Amino acid sequence: MEDTLGKRIVFNRKRLGLTQDALAELLGVTAQAVSKWENDQSCPDIAMLPRLAEIFGISTDELLGVESKAVREGEILRETPEEDTSGVHNDWYMQWDSGKKGSIGLAVWVLLAGGILLASYFLDFHAGLWDVLWPSGLLVFGLFGLYPHFSFFRLGCSLFGLYFLLSNLNFASFSLGREFLLPVLLLLFGGSLLADALRKPKKGGFTANHPGKGNSAKNHCTCTGDHFDCATAFGENHYVIPLPHLAGGRADLNFGQMQVDLRECAQVTEDCAIDLHCAFGQLVLIVPARFRVEPVNKTAFASVEIAGGPSEDASAVIRLHCDASFGEISIRYA
Repeated sequence: MEDTLGKRIVFNRKRLGLTQDALAELLGVTAQAVSKWENDQSCPDIAMLPRLAEIFGISTDELLGVESKAVREGEILRETPEEDTSGVHNDWYMQWDSGKKGSIGLAVWVLLAGGILLASYFLDFHAGLWDVLWPSGLLVFGLFGLYPHFSFFRLGCSLFGLYFLLSNLNFASFSLGREFLLPVLLLLFGGSLLADALRKPKKGGFTANHPGKGNSAKNHCTCTGDHFDCATAFGENHYVIPLPHLAGGRADLNFGQMQVDLRECAQVTEDCAIDLHCAFGQLVLIVPARFRVEPVNKTAFASVEIAGGPSEDASAVIRLHCDASFGEISIRYA
């Protein structure tokens, strides 16, 4: 059988458990257009191919059926100024090799400190270099540490950094003594250690990595045996779980919206359990009315809501472990 673009689209769509309507919604096209692609009656626009590859978690070459060149083990390829396709050749450049989040955090810290020092010059208020550097660094360290998992210790660092920064600039209208700050910091640190110890480790299994997007895929949905594993970060996704027998799963959302649909699951096991983690976003779990959910909630500045209810003859139970921070977990019966 000939391997065509349409057949590769069908394969990857079904691999993720997406319907034609769901894929069309993610792409902003009609379901009829997706149907024509899959039947090789037409081809997606060339500008649509990178988005398709991103949704499927594969490269554009793999989507088009182009074999990539093998890289020998241990070989590291680095882009040089001569390979820059922008047409502009740079003689030198600066790069902070601590990951994208670390680089952004460093840039925000430098910009914040420089902005405050410049403002102190024009507005004529006292701001020493050291008085600005260390509390602003503590503030940025705390804020950027709240992602991807909420931490009481990082929250305390950000609040203390903000307080000391305002205090050093003579903007704080109240004063907190060392006798208060030290035990509060210890309590926050201990609370974070306890939360990390009680947090269940992520189940092992196969995950699909998105090329060029870091060490792990930010957006994926995989099914292994009778379990599923879905994740969304900085985006919006709709995942349909096509497992006939469901024993458990996990859904992680960070900064965005994600919908997980269980209506195609025919049966659940007796000990079926699903972990739901939501931070700065909305996570929606659609459950067929033939099942009944029993949620256990753990929230921090967040909410867990249930819309609708199970049918009277619902006997199968799905146990939910809901962990939400600055977001919303919504459970909807259908």
